[in-house]
Amino acid sequence: MRYASKYFQTLTLLLILLIPSPAFSEVGTGLLWRVQKPNTPASYLFGTIHVNDKRVKALNQEIRRRFDESKTLCLEILPDRQTQIGLGQAMLLPENILLDGLLGEPLFTQLSLAMNRMGITPVETLRLKPWAAMVILSRPKDHGGYTLDEQLYHWANHQYKQLCALESLQEQLSVFDQLTHLDQITLLADTLKYLPEISSRNEQLIQAYLNGNLDKIYEQSYELDELENKALAKRLRQKLISERNERMLLRAQPHLLKGKAFIAVGALHLPGEKGLIRLLQQSGYAVTPPNLAVAPW
Repeated sequence: MRYASKYFQTLTLLLILLIPSPAFSEVGTGLLWRVQKPNTPASYLFGTIHVNDKRVKALNQEIRRRFDESKTLCLEILPDRQTQIGLGQAMLLPENILLDGLLGEPLFTQLSLAMNRMGITPVETLRLKPWAAMVILSRPKDHGGYTLDEQLYHWANHQYKQLCALESLQEQLSVFDQLTHLDQITLLADTLKYLPEISSRNEQLIQAYLNGNLDKIYEQSYELDELENKALAKRLRQKLISERNERMLLRAQPHLLKGKAFIAVGALHLPGEKGLIRLLQQSGYAVTPPNLAVAPW
């Protein structure tokens, strides 16, 4: 199950919104795409990474210009106060269940030590769902400030843009809640086992993002296919990526048809046969680099 936890670490970094290298100075290349139909103002699709690392928030002038020109910002979910409260509640077990009872004493002790090093007490850890503990362990170091998605959200508010959510919080977190406790515990135990590797893996993923390397990000996601449990692998990919892409495409369509929308979602949603770039093309949109001078029709 080693590759399950590595896969979840990648997806946690790219898909979960509120997880509170010197060669790169700006973010943008390969992450921004023009989306357009005939006789409709262009919209833009932007791949984000859900961390508060200042490097990923140094957006290049092209992205800033396209964002400023847009009338609507669509995010996976809107990071408002209601969402923050809902996320905190969703990570907790029912009051009559405690995590030590699910994990057993040896595993819970190991988890408590790891969480304590992150400033989370054993009493707080007791209330967490297994997947929530795994998410906390897997997240990059907190540098303070906003995540990239939150930064876009606050910019949009200041510019009085229309805001839209492509998913509800419940829809997004159901991916994790629908895992059995056994699956969650197995993934958590594996995350603890390979905890020393997480920091370097997160940095590798951030570097791929800073490079605008969608192929590398997509390649890392396919480590899931090395799972022995092929049924779990298929279910995770279907729920975490494919089904969410279909849902986000459907909900983005009204805004894309009006034009001047800025669609910002985790970068892992863009590439692949069932990625948003391909789905948009199949829906009749021209999806091109933003600086392509030739009209696509």
